[in-house]
Amino acid sequence: MSYQLIRLSAGLEMRIDIPGRLILVDSVSTGQGVDIALVRNGTPAPYIPGRQAGFRLVEDFGGVLLRSALDCEVGIFLSINDVQLGGTAGGNVVVPDGVSVVNDLAHSIPVTLTSSSNTTPIPVSLASIRVNNTAGQAIPVTFAGTVEPVLGVVTIDNSDAEAIPTRQKPGEVFEVHVNNAVPMAVSLTETKINNSDAQAVPVVQKAGAVFSVEGKKLSTIVNISPVALGLVAGVLVNDPSLKRLRIRNGSETALIAIGGEGVTMDSAAIQLQPGATYFEDDAAGAIWYGVSDEDGAVIQIMGMK
Repeated sequence: MSYQLIRLSAGLEMRIDIPGRLILVDSVSTGQGVDIALVRNGTPAPYIPGRQAGFRLVEDFGGVLLRSALDCEVGIFLSINDVQLGGTAGGNVVVPDGVSVVNDLAHSIPVTLTSSSNTTPIPVSLASIRVNNTAGQAIPVTFAGTVEPVLGVVTIDNSDAEAIPTRQKPGEVFEVHVNNAVPMAVSLTETKINNSDAQAVPVVQKAGAVFSVEGKKLSTIVNISPVALGLVAGVLVNDPSLKRLRIRNGSETALIAIGGEGVTMDSAAIQLQPGATYFEDDAAGAIWYGVSDEDGAVIQIMGMK
């Protein structure tokens, strides 16, 4: 075994005529590495460029050519037999083209980031970070100082079982923005909350405010003059203030149909037999039309407000 410590001048080739079958680079003084070529039967093989400390090659050779793009010092073992080197504490491993580590989820690689003072932040710049953890492995996040507001659109995708509590700061105004438009005033005359009996919605009254419940107002009966229908649809009643409507077929023989404008005996969804009464509680304030299969059939109407 032969150990050579060689000084290389930038761009100049150095030939070592020592035969062997193992080359082991022990050290290179520059980050550029050293180019190595084997010599067999007096003829050099193509250069292997940029070899760093730790490079190992087992191959028969009659000599070795070395060169470097920069002035440097190279420590190299040339041997016929195998050579094993132990690692040194604090030694650096330099890989010019980077290191690629491929593993699956079952073989995670722990990484610890520390600074010399344990107080100086360590910058970590990643294009994408994925943390795959379970609900029992929460990741605490602490913000120090002032947290800047989030501009633009924030989307939170959660399920019914993952409620997001919201607390309003005392004295602040709570605004609702729709599609990044101007603030929308929250003033509702009617609020509908679709929840079950087991999902009660607590309501807190503002201090000093008066909470009152009005009783249900009594209905006022409105008597509407009877209408004689013909074979072509005509208006029965037109009063937007009506809340309920009762329509009765007062004829003894005629069949009456009621509905919207242009209703016919064939198109009507509501038909009244002689003496039958129809109750309307949803659209009493609409304009109602009627038609009969007998000219002059009388229809009686009562409204409520």
